[in-house]
Amino acid sequence: MSKRAWTILAAVGLVAMLAIVAVSAFMGGCSKPVETAAGGTVPMKCHWTFVATTFVGIIGAVTSLLALAGSTKEGRRFAAIASIATAVVAVLLTTPAGIGLCGSADMHCHQTALFLWVAAGAAIVVGIVQLAKADPKAAELPKMQL
Repeated sequence: MSKRAWTILAAVGLVAMLAIVAVSAFMGGCSKPVETAAGGTVPMKCHWTFVATTFVGIIGAVTSLLALAGSTKEGRRFAAIASIATAVVAVLLTTPAGIGLCGSADMHCHQTALFLWVAAGAAIVVGIVQLAKADPKAAELPKMQL
Protein backbone atom coordinates (compact mmCIF):
# COMPACT_ATOMS: atom_id res chain seq x y z
CA MET A 1 0.00 0.00 0.00
CA SER A 2 1.32 3.42 -0.87
CA LYS A 3 2.30 5.86 1.86
CA ARG A 4 -0.54 8.22 0.97
CA ALA A 5 -3.19 5.49 1.00
CA TRP A 6 -1.84 4.19 4.32
CA THR A 7 -1.96 7.69 5.82
CA ILE A 8 -5.57 8.16 4.73
CA LEU A 9 -6.55 4.75 6.09
CA ALA A 10 -4.78 5.40 9.41
CA ALA A 11 -6.48 8.81 9.65
CA VAL A 12 -9.89 7.17 9.15
CA GLY A 13 -9.02 4.71 11.92
CA LEU A 14 -8.02 7.59 14.17
CA VAL A 15 -11.31 9.37 13.49
CA ALA A 16 -13.23 6.18 14.33
CA MET A 17 -11.35 5.82 17.63
CA LEU A 18 -11.88 9.48 18.47
CA ALA A 19 -15.59 8.96 17.73
CA ILE A 20 -15.62 6.18 20.34
CA VAL A 21 -14.06 8.59 22.83
CA ALA A 22 -16.46 11.41 21.95
CA VAL A 23 -19.56 9.23 22.08
CA SER A 24 -18.51 7.70 25.39
CA ALA A 25 -17.46 10.94 27.04
CA PHE A 26 -20.14 13.33 25.78
CA MET A 27 -23.23 11.19 25.21
CA GLY A 28 -22.41 8.90 28.15
CA GLY A 29 -24.79 6.76 30.11
CA CYS A 30 -28.00 7.51 31.89
CA SER A 31 -28.16 10.72 33.89
CA LYS A 32 -30.28 9.43 36.79
CA PRO A 33 -28.43 7.77 39.66
CA VAL A 34 -29.70 4.62 41.35
CA GLU A 35 -31.01 4.98 44.89
CA THR A 36 -29.50 2.54 47.37
CA ALA A 37 -31.33 0.85 50.25
CA ALA A 38 -29.51 3.15 52.67
CA GLY A 39 -30.93 6.21 50.89
CA GLY A 40 -27.76 7.19 49.04
CA THR A 41 -27.30 7.38 45.31
CA VAL A 42 -24.76 5.78 42.99
CA PRO A 43 -24.32 6.06 39.23
CA MET A 44 -25.89 3.36 37.07
CA LYS A 45 -23.64 0.67 35.65
CA CYS A 46 -23.88 2.25 32.19
CA HIS A 47 -22.04 5.26 33.60
CA TRP A 48 -19.08 3.02 34.42
CA THR A 49 -19.35 1.30 31.05
CA PHE A 50 -18.88 4.58 29.21
CA VAL A 51 -16.10 5.71 31.54
CA ALA A 52 -14.29 2.49 30.65
CA THR A 53 -14.99 2.83 26.90
CA THR A 54 -13.65 6.39 27.02
CA PHE A 55 -10.31 5.11 28.30
CA VAL A 56 -10.31 2.17 25.88
CA GLY A 57 -11.02 4.62 23.04
CA ILE A 58 -8.08 6.77 24.12
CA ILE A 59 -5.85 3.70 23.96
CA GLY A 60 -7.30 2.96 20.52
CA ALA A 61 -6.51 6.50 19.39
CA VAL A 62 -2.90 6.01 20.49
CA THR A 63 -2.70 2.76 18.51
CA SER A 64 -4.13 4.58 15.50
CA LEU A 65 -1.43 7.21 15.86
CA LEU A 66 1.11 4.37 15.95
CA ALA A 67 -0.37 3.07 12.69
CA LEU A 68 -0.09 6.56 11.22
CA ALA A 69 3.59 6.73 12.17
CA GLY A 70 4.38 3.10 11.33
CA SER A 71 6.90 2.56 8.58
CA THR A 72 7.64 -1.15 8.87
CA LYS A 73 5.39 -4.08 8.09
CA GLU A 74 5.67 -5.42 11.65
CA GLY A 75 4.94 -2.06 13.24
CA ARG A 76 1.93 -1.50 11.04
CA ARG A 77 0.59 -4.98 11.78
CA PHE A 78 1.03 -4.49 15.52
CA ALA A 79 -0.84 -1.18 15.36
CA ALA A 80 -3.64 -2.75 13.28
CA ILE A 81 -4.04 -5.68 15.69
CA ALA A 82 -4.01 -3.34 18.68
CA SER A 83 -6.65 -1.11 17.05
CA ILE A 84 -8.88 -4.09 16.32
CA ALA A 85 -8.46 -5.36 19.88
CA THR A 86 -9.34 -2.02 21.47
CA ALA A 87 -12.44 -1.63 19.29
CA VAL A 88 -13.57 -5.16 20.21
CA VAL A 89 -12.99 -4.44 23.91
CA ALA A 90 -15.06 -1.24 23.63
CA VAL A 91 -17.95 -3.24 22.17
CA LEU A 92 -17.59 -6.04 24.73
CA LEU A 93 -17.75 -3.56 27.60
CA THR A 94 -21.30 -2.66 26.55
CA THR A 95 -22.46 -6.29 26.61
CA PRO A 96 -23.32 -8.45 29.63
CA ALA A 97 -19.90 -10.08 29.20
CA GLY A 98 -18.40 -6.68 30.09
CA ILE A 99 -19.90 -4.11 32.43
CA GLY A 100 -23.15 -3.89 30.47
CA LEU A 101 -25.95 -1.42 30.01
CA CYS A 102 -29.18 -0.70 31.85
CA GLY A 103 -31.88 -3.36 31.71
CA SER A 104 -34.48 -1.23 29.94
CA ALA A 105 -34.03 -0.73 26.21
CA ASP A 106 -35.72 2.69 26.54
CA MET A 107 -32.80 4.12 28.50
CA HIS A 108 -30.44 6.67 26.94
CA CYS A 109 -27.42 4.38 27.25
CA HIS A 110 -28.75 2.05 24.55
CA GLN A 111 -28.71 4.82 21.92
CA THR A 112 -25.20 5.78 23.04
CA ALA A 113 -24.11 2.15 22.70
CA LEU A 114 -25.49 2.03 19.16
CA PHE A 115 -23.33 5.01 18.13
CA LEU A 116 -20.35 3.40 19.85
CA TRP A 117 -20.92 0.10 17.99
CA VAL A 118 -20.98 1.89 14.63
CA ALA A 119 -17.73 3.72 15.38
CA ALA A 120 -16.12 0.52 16.69
CA GLY A 121 -17.31 -1.38 13.62
CA ALA A 122 -15.64 1.20 11.39
CA ALA A 123 -12.44 0.91 13.45
CA ILE A 124 -12.52 -2.88 13.14
CA VAL A 125 -12.97 -2.74 9.35
CA VAL A 126 -10.12 -0.22 9.02
CA GLY A 127 -7.93 -2.39 11.24
CA ILE A 128 -8.61 -5.48 9.13
CA VAL A 129 -7.72 -3.61 5.93
CA GLN A 130 -4.58 -2.26 7.62
CA LEU A 131 -3.64 -5.77 8.69
CA ALA A 132 -4.02 -7.05 5.14
CA LYS A 133 -2.17 -4.14 3.53
CA ALA A 134 0.57 -3.56 6.11
CA ASP A 135 3.55 -4.12 3.81
CA PRO A 136 4.85 -0.67 2.71
CA LYS A 137 7.00 -2.24 -0.03
CA ALA A 138 4.12 -4.10 -1.68
CA ALA A 139 3.18 -1.00 -3.71
CA GLU A 140 6.63 -1.00 -5.31
CA LEU A 141 6.63 -4.67 -6.32
CA PRO A 142 5.91 -5.49 -9.96
CA LYS A 143 2.39 -6.70 -10.67
CA MET A 144 1.91 -10.19 -12.03
CA GLN A 145 0.63 -10.33 -15.62
CA LEU A 146 -1.65 -13.11 -16.80
